[in-house]
Amino acid sequence: MLNTSKWKNFNLEKLFEISAGIYHYSDEYDIGDTPYISASNENNGIQQRINLEPEFAGNCIVTGKVGCTTFYQSEDFCATSDVNIFRPKNFELNRKIGLFITAIINFSENYKWNYGRQCRVGDSKKINIKLPAKMLNNEYIIDPEKIFSSEGYIPDFDFINEFMGNVENAERESKSSIRDSLKTINTSGDKSLGIIMENWKDFYLHKLFKTRMGNGIDAVATTNYNPKYNYVSRDSNGNGVVGFVDEIEGEDPFPAGTMSLALGGSFLGSCFIQKEPFYTAQNVGILQEKEPLSIYSKLFITTLIRNECKVKYQAFGRELNSHFRKDFTIKLPIKMDGLKFAYDENKTYSDDGYMPDWEWIENYVKKLPYADKLLNLTVLKR
Repeated sequence: MLNTSKWKNFNLEKLFEISAGIYHYSDEYDIGDTPYISASNENNGIQQRINLEPEFAGNCIVTGKVGCTTFYQSEDFCATSDVNIFRPKNFELNRKIGLFITAIINFSENYKWNYGRQCRVGDSKKINIKLPAKMLNNEYIIDPEKIFSSEGYIPDFDFINEFMGNVENAERESKSSIRDSLKTINTSGDKSLGIIMENWKDFYLHKLFKTRMGNGIDAVATTNYNPKYNYVSRDSNGNGVVGFVDEIEGEDPFPAGTMSLALGGSFLGSCFIQKEPFYTAQNVGILQEKEPLSIYSKLFITTLIRNECKVKYQAFGRELNSHFRKDFTIKLPIKMDGLKFAYDENKTYSDDGYMPDWEWIENYVKKLPYADKLLNLTVLKR
């Protein structure tokens, strides 16, 4: 793992000339070979290939105004006015350095920007990113002309080149390649645990878990000078983690193993088991187990919650805020005692005395194809 404790902040305006792209109406071009870069967060930002001559040289970094999604562009290209183009001022950019810096910007900035708060050229110039700084005998080398930083720090581009080279070599030589990760010992799934729906009953979510609202911290209120906690928002990717932020005075992070739930927005119902302590953004719910549950049982629950939300709830219309602690239900297999259901006198999970059959759930998930890979995807192992 990289030790970033001695990295320093560098302002992007010190490192790059930053300008906006040029918008072209759709009747100005046809299909061709030139990449047309937009604010898309997919396909390296390439919206399509068009027949206009490239207006910008490759070997540069681009960011989309919406979300500040960042890519390294190796080809010459055209770009819409929704794109900011970064060209190095006083250093030689190459693919390794470009990819390293794009990763840093994506990691520290994506969660701060959206349609309502777009990252334009002026905003981009204000962004600070952390980079390794050149050192000699454990002392920082200070540039008296202060070309890269107002404090005189110099980015250690040699380290970046070497680090990225090592990353590429390690991936090339790795025995745990992406292809290997697709192999599973559970190829066909075991059908011995049949699903008998008559033995499934409705359970309120608030009876299964301690349910509460998250921290509700706005992204603009976070910083990442010395990041310590994950920042979880209403995202459907990356386990819902959209940033790594500093400790916030007066806010208690939620512990690893807690489940986060997107209560609204486009990804309503996205539910994840968090692997590290975390804060949350607005409209994120928290589910904490009342008794220890296995990773398998929690994954089973997260899947059911997502599916339940697809048919019963709707973004911007019928969101989860007023439901997940009140009347949100999922069906679960119940514990049986012979032909009768096992009755819980304490009615811990159900007013009718039903108890979820956690053992069946765990065994079922373990026998699914690729279930042998689940623990590799989680830090928590029970």
